[in-house]
Amino acid sequence: MSVTSFTLQMPRNRLQQTFDEIESVRRSASQRHLCLLEVWKRPGHTAAEIATLTGLARYVPSRRLPELRQSGQIKCGPERECAVTGNPSMTWFPCVENN
Repeated sequence: MSVTSFTLQMPRNRLQQTFDEIESVRRSASQRHLCLLEVWKRPGHTAAEIATLTGLARYVPSRRLPELRQSGQIKCGPERECAVTGNPSMTWFPCVENN
């Protein structure tokens, strides 16, 4: 069965769902990349500050930064008062390997 015939046989709503899932994965990866770049450019900012600096919605860095930490690309720094929210917040720093 060719890809074309499979696509034509797939119900329209399932096809749209597949495209939506792919787009969601691409969007998440793009958001993680943007957050990672910001942490490398300006270490020590909070999630809310990173959201402000990047133009991302407030919740996006709060979701993506822990994912980056889990993958070993960034780490948590000391807690401090956030310039955006005024609340005590975790700061973020890049992980740098010592060779």
